[in-house]
Amino acid sequence: MINARNIRGHVFTVILVFLGITGYSQDTDCKVNMPSISGKYTGECKKGLAHGQGDSQGIDRYSGSFRYGLPQGIGTYTWADGSSYEGHWNKGMKDGGGKMVTRDSTYTGIWNEDKYIGKEIISPYKIDRSQNVTKYTFFKSKSTYNVIRIRFFQGAVEAGGLKSVDIAYTSGEQFHDGTVYGIQNPTFPIDVRVKFIADNSFGQAQFEGSFDFTINEPGAWDVRISY
Repeated sequence: MINARNIRGHVFTVILVFLGITGYSQDTDCKVNMPSISGKYTGECKKGLAHGQGDSQGIDRYSGSFRYGLPQGIGTYTWADGSSYEGHWNKGMKDGGGKMVTRDSTYTGIWNEDKYIGKEIISPYKIDRSQNVTKYTFFKSKSTYNVIRIRFFQGAVEAGGLKSVDIAYTSGEQFHDGTVYGIQNPTFPIDVRVKFIADNSFGQAQFEGSFDFTINEPGAWDVRISY
């Protein structure tokens, strides 16, 4: 004999099973708008489309970031022949920095709308931080001696109002010759952090300045900092 409690228990079990099936079907309804990887998808969804982190497999496979059904962000695409690309994507296309590995070659560099542009261009130098610096210049001479010379200017006056200089660096030895501060025998790339204190142009107050930079290319460098 089945009592009311048993009936309620069976109904509750059926509801749970139904919800489980419904939840599963919603997960499988998450669509990937790229035929080559459309098939089995697991991951985050938004409005019925793969959106967020996920993994999708069809003829090929992609694992990484999706946006509105297409690879976008950082992810890894693996072709059926074993070739792979790991890097940046935009609207389902390789776009930005990445690494392509095939049976014969490895390409590391920049892609634009699925086309390989070439190796990443590394700038000879870059500025990481600047405070109370009005102007700066970098000049590389033809000398084969590796050195970095740093000079300070207030307007047209070299070292005008300069009170103190502190330099931190990742390699080499520091030197100071008159108004020139520098690093000799550095190993490149080198990170340099410069802090200084100077009077303002009216000589009425002091201020602190900072200038952090990286030089990637070996050589004899002259760096001019104006404040």
